[in-house]
Amino acid sequence: MTGLFDELDRLDLDGHLRRWSAPDLDRTDGSVHAWIAAAQQFAARIQQDPGGLTDEQVRALAQAWPALLAAAERATGPQGNEWVLRDLWLRSWLLQRLGPREGVSLLDPGQVLDRALDAMPMSPQEAASLAPRWRELDRPQILSLRMIRRLLAPVRPLATVLADHPRWAECQKWEALAGDLP
Repeated sequence: MTGLFDELDRLDLDGHLRRWSAPDLDRTDGSVHAWIAAAQQFAARIQQDPGGLTDEQVRALAQAWPALLAAAERATGPQGNEWVLRDLWLRSWLLQRLGPREGVSLLDPGQVLDRALDAMPMSPQEAASLAPRWRELDRPQILSLRMIRRLLAPVRPLATVLADHPRWAECQKWEALAGDLP
């Protein structure tokens, strides 16, 4: 797609929804910087007035936002969980303002929890053994421990709506380690 990253700052929310719902988006290349700019501009439009989103826009958003992030990851790779974290934070932010909505994947708090837990770089047992001595570890291990903290952060504000989730106990195990993480 030519011009995909042109004039992102001039697009309104509906313009972003159309652009990131294009059928050939999955065949698009682009630099990491271009994709980050696209995600930032799209998220900024969403965050301007979340209460003013129509049901139609919310449904379109539930398709376009993941499509943008999936295309970005296909084009650039995971970038240290960049795309996962952007997704978790936007979903968490929207859930805090709009609340959960039945049948709208973007507003499903369980997806935030599942995605965060699925992205954990190690088991809770391994993290428990490494965390207390993190200052002695190699840089990659320290970064993995920091990633755990980063993945837990967007889940925390959703605790009240996630308390009955089947994986909540798993999240609590991770939270018990949070104080020892770098």
